[in-house]
Amino acid sequence: MRLLVTGGCGFVGSNFLRYVLQHYGPEMITNVDSLVSGTLASVDGLAQTFGERYEFLPADLGDADKIDAVLAIHQFFGIVNFASESATGAAGMATLIERARKHGVRRIMQVSNDRIPSGGAATRPADQHQAAADELALAAHRKYGEEVVITRSAGNYGPFQAPDAFIPRVVIRALRDEPVPVPGDGSTARGWIHVEDHCSAVFSALLSGEPGTVYHLTTDQKSHDLEVVHWILDHLGKPRELIRFIPDRPEPEPSLDEEVRLVQDELEWKPRMHFTDALRDTVDWYVHNREWWELLLSR
Repeated sequence: MRLLVTGGCGFVGSNFLRYVLQHYGPEMITNVDSLVSGTLASVDGLAQTFGERYEFLPADLGDADKIDAVLAIHQFFGIVNFASESATGAAGMATLIERARKHGVRRIMQVSNDRIPSGGAATRPADQHQAAADELALAAHRKYGEEVVITRSAGNYGPFQAPDAFIPRVVIRALRDEPVPVPGDGSTARGWIHVEDHCSAVFSALLSGEPGTVYHLTTDQKSHDLEVVHWILDHLGKPRELIRFIPDRPEPEPSLDEEVRLVQDELEWKPRMHFTDALRDTVDWYVHNREWWELLLSR
């Protein structure tokens, strides 16, 4: 089975590549990325380790001819799309849907986030692009019967996450003895999912998800922002005096009880990673991979 992964040089995409290649021996993956936000440093070593099971092709999803050419190279079982938050996300989704139908791709996995509320009324520009791409995917299922499945995950953390995300930003600023920004008064409680748990859910949805369904991936492992920052600073041996509170406009987390039961019943998925243990491993990864994040900060 061969998969086309779009946006595979980003945070979740690159972790998904590793997860599938390491855990599912027969699978082969073609990774397509424009490298506007992703970086080849996040997939370094995959070609050497997995040989012909992995290939990278630079392409922009908005380039219909290039995507058409990519899909003509192999017979793909499915497309897993991690690239919908940019301004070209919706256009790229439209291209993927049309070309997937032309080339007989069986499944399309749209990987989204839990900031897209029911009805798609997102507020941030990136989330608006994501919501538009999600709706295009669902419309293709309704109109053409394409096997589209969507996952919307709570906040992720883990290796290869961009330095401007909450947990990496805290770690990196602490390592550089710089002020550590904490939104609001630090009382916002967030549900966290380790990126490997996220990847396992996406792969399960790819294989067994019901077409036309949106699966919400969440966890009961919630922590207040200030608790997370305190833990990271203490683990690194850095003073809490580095903390600086900054203005924030908190957004309420959606109530997803029914959707969570849907994930557990249909996908038989639950997060495996314990937050404290996985957070320690994540912080240590940034400590030992300074070259990776310093490269991104210099871009």
